[in-house]
Amino acid sequence: MNIGKRLESIGDKVPAGCVLADIGTDHAYLPVWLLQQKKITSAIAGDIAQGPCLAAKNTVAMYGMKEKIEVRCGSGLKVLQSNEADCIAIAGMGGTTIIDILSADMEIAQQAKILVLQPMAGASSLRRWLCEHGWKLSDEDLVQDGSHLYEIIVAVRGESAKYSDAEYEVGPCLLAEKHTLLSTQLQKLILSYQKTLKSMGKSSQAKESAKYRQMSSLLVQLEALADECKCS
Repeated sequence: MNIGKRLESIGDKVPAGCVLADIGTDHAYLPVWLLQQKKITSAIAGDIAQGPCLAAKNTVAMYGMKEKIEVRCGSGLKVLQSNEADCIAIAGMGGTTIIDILSADMEIAQQAKILVLQPMAGASSLRRWLCEHGWKLSDEDLVQDGSHLYEIIVAVRGESAKYSDAEYEVGPCLLAEKHTLLSTQLQKLILSYQKTLKSMGKSSQAKESAKYRQMSSLLVQLEALADECKCS
């Protein structure tokens, strides 16, 4: 099965020998692929909508994995029972939605040994929320798939280090390892903030706001990080 660079990279962060809960599974490609690789022992594939659940069941049946993957239709982590999954993967949603899913069923989320998350937007807010709610960032990745650059965040339970706004924005693990796509990511963020600040600057009220000052400060930090990348 060819699942693309994004899902493959998410799968690479799933620990070997675990029971996976794939939340928002869609077609259940991730758990099927991981079982094909003999990386996980079994999986629960959950989705809130009937259409994706049916698609997931069809995929599981097509690959003869009904004994190893159980498809459950339901909201977020409510498809899971206590201590049922070692690893929870949530991918392809906004960071705010991922936060909502985790916070709605914190006890279940905290029972997992590891979270593998791939936000489509709002990665900074997700990192900050995790660190403020008893998780620490253990690994991160950037994946270029076509024209898109995806962020993958891995978190485990534990006391987090203290990070700056820029570190939350870029990813402390990515910065520490000097990821090969770090420069690309920084330029993308810098251009985004420059565009937003330019638009806000057209309004005197917006330009005097705390948000404008905060974003301006963050842009300076990101530009400094970008300069460091060029020098290293």
